[in-house]
Amino acid sequence: FSAFFVLFATMFPTLSEALRGERLTVGPPFFNKWMLPIGLVLLLLTGIGPLLAWRKSSAANLVRQFLWPAVSGLATGIALFALGVRVWSSGICFAICAFVFVTIAQEFIRGAQVRRGATGTDILTALIGLVGRSKRRYGGYIVHVGIVLMFLGFAGEGFKQEEQVLLKPGQEVAVAHFTVRHDALRVTNDGQKQMITGHVSVSDDGEAIGAMRPAKWFFNRRENEPTTEVAIRRTIAEDLYIVLAGYDVAAQSATYAITVNPLVNWIWFGFGVMALGSIIALLPEGAYAFAAARAPAGAATTSLLLILCLLPAGARAQTAQSVVPAAKSELRKQLEGDIMCMCGCRAPMNDCPMGPTCHGLQEQNALMDKFLAAGMTREEVRAAFVAHYGSQDVLAAPIDEGFNRLAWLLPYLLGTTGALAAAFVAFRWARREPEPQQQAPAPTDDPNLLARLDDELRDLD
Repeated sequence: FSAFFVLFATMFPTLSEALRGERLTVGPPFFNKWMLPIGLVLLLLTGIGPLLAWRKSSAANLVRQFLWPAVSGLATGIALFALGVRVWSSGICFAICAFVFVTIAQEFIRGAQVRRGATGTDILTALIGLVGRSKRRYGGYIVHVGIVLMFLGFAGEGFKQEEQVLLKPGQEVAVAHFTVRHDALRVTNDGQKQMITGHVSVSDDGEAIGAMRPAKWFFNRRENEPTTEVAIRRTIAEDLYIVLAGYDVAAQSATYAITVNPLVNWIWFGFGVMALGSIIALLPEGAYAFAAARAPAGAATTSLLLILCLLPAGARAQTAQSVVPAAKSELRKQLEGDIMCMCGCRAPMNDCPMGPTCHGLQEQNALMDKFLAAGMTREEVRAAFVAHYGSQDVLAAPIDEGFNRLAWLLPYLLGTTGALAAAFVAFRWARREPEPQQQAPAPTDDPNLLARLDDELRDLD
């Protein structure tokens, strides 16, 4: 369904041009809006799937399987609401992540307990043996954990904060819990390029954490194509980006675009966990042989010591003059995501690769200043841009009315119909009476065959 939705929305500008003679733009805001519920449903299914036994999901079994995952998801949602989280998509995503994580943890714990009772090993050895005996199943569960971690990173997008501000030396601005102070603007040359570098000091809740150096580089014979060197500070909780968006060397002032992006590194961590799960699923049969046998008495901690040996050895104020930033209003930020830059880059105004020096962007900023000064609402400004350029092609997403609704309505209708049809077929299949089984042959008294059978059964859970 996701693939079909992306395909149809990507082709929609061509379809609209063929049917109506007007080419409509379908940009990132459209996909971000309509793919979001699809992604949340997909995440939920990664937690529901492992809890459903094939054709054996009785009501009592479902209650037992879903109890702790459902309680954990609900408790997470309530706790987030009590803490003041009002970003509904991120809050729902966090709650579903808790549901899926507890689902997978429950499967590992129950399986390890059963294997420990059958083999007499400690819980860690039993867990490794469990994964070794069913690599594809439990490797798949680890892939699900990676997906959960990636979705945590996606949910952090709802808490991203951005500011663009002009600072003179000694002035500072606060973004989230960070304080960014502009110290100086330096112009240097290394023979290959001229570098204009902003010297910035950053503090976190009043504690200095270091200096950052956003810059513009102008390479020789490519002076009209400067590169933007983004200063990045990465942590497990969030990333801080500082971009030198503009500057005045004579006045030593600089315009900085500052972004605080929470949880983004969990996307990369989740990808690594997904890769680990895939590798486990592909390992040969003998990879876990050491954990498959019954452990001798007193060996309860052997596997733990082995794991610890394999792990890496390491684990990984001067008062400034404050300034009230010329911050963009929330309405303007929304509009810059709604309006496409008409310089030909095919990106929204807030993502134009040319930056503040783009002539098309400068013209559109002047228009937006004019419209906002007149007190226009978001829809009125959008309509004014469409009237000015004579086409909805200036919008990052088509106006949600009339024929344009086909861009999201048709995929959703087809997806819902397909889901209902699949559910109906699965229901009829599950209710089908099993075929009568043939009578089993009489057991044999061959001692060699019985010994071989005992040997095969000994390795099963």
